[in-house]
Amino acid sequence: MGILRTHLEAECDPRLAGELAYSIKEAYRFLWELIDTTPVLRHPEMRKTYGHIRQALVDVALRLVLEDSSMKTDVQMLSAVNNKMNGYTYTMIETKGAIISPVKTRSIKTMPKKALHRSVASVKNKQFDLFTTQEDINKHYDTDNPPFLLLTYGGKNHHLQFVQLGLPNVDTEQWIEKVDIMNTQRIVASKEQEQTTQKKLDLTLTELSEKLLRREK
Repeated sequence: MGILRTHLEAECDPRLAGELAYSIKEAYRFLWELIDTTPVLRHPEMRKTYGHIRQALVDVALRLVLEDSSMKTDVQMLSAVNNKMNGYTYTMIETKGAIISPVKTRSIKTMPKKALHRSVASVKNKQFDLFTTQEDINKHYDTDNPPFLLLTYGGKNHHLQFVQLGLPNVDTEQWIEKVDIMNTQRIVASKEQEQTTQKKLDLTLTELSEKLLRREK
């Protein structure tokens, strides 16, 4: 078992991967429901708006799902240091055992270099490489000093084909390890809680979509 997978199982909430994957999949599901039910979005010139809409849906879905879970998480929208003039923001998730930022990538292997320095925790990742042992990681990472992970997702033609958690080496701009969480099942307390979250998600994403469409017109 790799160092990241071991860390996720030993130090993180067992529900984490499932909630992250569920959030991304729901955002993409809603994107395509929106495209299918909104004729104006099917015009060729409107395809350039899909990425903007998708990112907004992902950010909101992650915040709502994680806050609605019983996991202890802090989800924030932060301004990009080098892109404040354009109002660019990104999501940062702090939870047990990890600091996580989501980013859409062109392929399953792509290293999103611009996202590497989103957290000061990324500096710690410079100390590790493919040969780092779990014991070495435990010497540097604990509850108060978690590793920085990237939640990468994407696929061709705006269809979701992968969702992964990756531990990046900031110094070499390479992956130390990536873990596929695309098909990780959610661990829910009850069917009622699952339905409540789904209803909140549908309502919130519907309101967001209406707002985004008004802005794009």
